[in-house]
Amino acid sequence: MHKERRGLNSTSLIRSYNIVSVLQTIYREGTCSRARLTEVTKMSPSTVTRIVSELLTQGIITEHGIGESNGGRKPVFLKLCFEKLYIIGIQIRRDQVALGVSDLKGSLMSKRSYSPYSLEPNALIKELVQEFEDLLTNSMVKKEHILGIGVAISGIVESEQGILLQSVNLGWREIKIAEILEHELDFPVVVENDANAAALAELWFGAAKDVSNFLYLKTSTGVGAGIIYNRKLLTGPQGMAGEIGHIPLKKNGYQCRCGQKGCLETYLYLPDVIKRYQAETGKKVSNCFDLYARACAGDPVATLLLEESVDALSIAVSFSGGILDLDMVVISGVWASFKELLIERLQTDFRAILERCGLKKSFSVISSTLGEDSDLLGAVGLVTHKWFTPPI
Repeated sequence: MHKERRGLNSTSLIRSYNIVSVLQTIYREGTCSRARLTEVTKMSPSTVTRIVSELLTQGIITEHGIGESNGGRKPVFLKLCFEKLYIIGIQIRRDQVALGVSDLKGSLMSKRSYSPYSLEPNALIKELVQEFEDLLTNSMVKKEHILGIGVAISGIVESEQGILLQSVNLGWREIKIAEILEHELDFPVVVENDANAAALAELWFGAAKDVSNFLYLKTSTGVGAGIIYNRKLLTGPQGMAGEIGHIPLKKNGYQCRCGQKGCLETYLYLPDVIKRYQAETGKKVSNCFDLYARACAGDPVATLLLEESVDALSIAVSFSGGILDLDMVVISGVWASFKELLIERLQTDFRAILERCGLKKSFSVISSTLGEDSDLLGAVGLVTHKWFTPPI
């Protein structure tokens, strides 16, 4: 839909094939001469010179030292300026829509969030477009320096086509979200499930930068997982990879919101755990930390309920770790706060399995360090991952 125009004063030219090739080559090389760019990209020296000149003028790349001469003029090395290229991240869920402007290092320069007035798709998108324009105005970034928009959304996503197949959280089905937003915002849009996006955030900006195979477990309003395998996002042909919340772990377990018994989600969805405690004891609990404090103080019901939750998650982590040959599991959400109760236990349980199998490999379970911005940074990571590999 974008027509190329002359000069970098257009939002489309920076995404033209030749300029993308130059930027990606400089990224991969770290520093790169014009001659090296010509060699790698197979473009003519005059084309490379023109593109480099435009990028230097815009401040997107900088000259970074002079190399040794091989008999001719000494080469001038070029370096990407990560603070001059931007990505817009958008997070969409039932209770909150968040938008942020980030540089290539995952530093959020500006962000805003709001509760959507309506969950009807057209109304929500109309409101989102206005918030997007306000974000750009207030952040004062140049549109021509924005690489694209990433959208992290709750639900099952067909990411290649940018279609939200189904979202129970939003009540949406078969929404061509990428196509709609590209038309409204005039930028390329990448869409992915929020747990998958957050897994990419961990790969690019979090604690899993140096890990090849890991599982990201999202434990907030529900339970979801993002799988990074050989440093690539594993989604499956129908976008179902990582949909573990409603896999039954116990035949005669608790009734889940989906109508099935023994789902992982019913053990980790804390409002359900708290309701069970209150029904059993007749005592009110203010939040999950209150429940945890009661367990630590010796409350037998609180202890039993939390133990059941940890057991269920341990089964899921151990099974996933064995099937996928994982190096790490990253836990986000409220459960990530319980290090001794959960994190250390999960790590110990799976290491014991590895020992019983006679396997010698490192494995760790950690809490996410990205906090409340994990989904938003995941949206940023979608565009980053599409543009540049491997991670910075």
